Amino acid sequence: MHGEKHSVVELRDIQTVLQELRNAVAAGEMIILVGEMTVEYDGRSFSWLGTGERVLLIKQDRSVIVHRPTGSEAVNWQPPGSHIDALEENSKLVIVSSRASPPEKLKITISRISHFHRLKLRDEAEFHMHAREEDMQQAILEEPGLIEEGFVIVEVERKVLDGFIDVLGRDRDGRLVVVEIKREKADTQDIDQVLRYSAQIEEEFGARPRQIVVAPLMTAKAAQKARMLGVEFRRLSPRRAQEILKKRKGLDRFLSGLI
Repeated sequence: MHGEKHSVVELRDIQTVLQELRNAVAAGEMIILVGEMTVEYDGRSFSWLGTGERVLLIKQDRSVIVHRPTGSEAVNWQPPGSHIDALEENSKLVIVSSRASPPEKLKITISRISHFHRLKLRDEAEFHMHAREEDMQQAILEEPGLIEEGFVIVEVERKVLDGFIDVLGRDRDGRLVVVEIKREKADTQDIDQVLRYSAQIEEEFGARPRQIVVAPLMTAKAAQKARMLGVEFRRLSPRRAQEILKKRKGLDRFLSGLI
């Protein structure tokens, strides 16, 4: 596209696909692979997904996404900059996406390939979405588990010296949690903000709270700073928040009809 390489590979044998995949990764191309696969993740947790037909995307920034035939959310994914290896193992194509920090590995074993597509895309447009942080906040109020299992909301829009904490809560161990919500990509200033609010809560309660930033994405510099300072990140997009609110509204209508 736009004069760049764009090809569909004929699936003669696994070695052909293996070489094409390695070449595409080295060239910084996007890969679209459709086939039958298992997926294993080992890192911050462990998960195993048995054999099924899925779509595998390896993007130009080496982010990896696995989609099932239904649903808008990826079943497994790895962030940009991951190291990608490809090999043949027991007559199957194996793709391993790994990171050193934090240490985690996504292993995709593909037993049958029905489609392999490599191409170079160009997209420099800015994304604009007219959604509100209030929608994201409301979605968290409706489903506190979006933060983590056992999360309990204590207060919303709590006033501190230089602003308002979007959500103040407690985790399952009773520790206070300061949650800062951003509808766009979180940056280093957002990390500084949640740390300032956290310091004021610590001064008030005498105990250091956890800090969590909720946003659709986080810049690389912000992610690095967050890791260094112990700030956690939860991915939530305005679109996903709106889906949760619509689903909840539909459930409320259904329940009201039963009364």
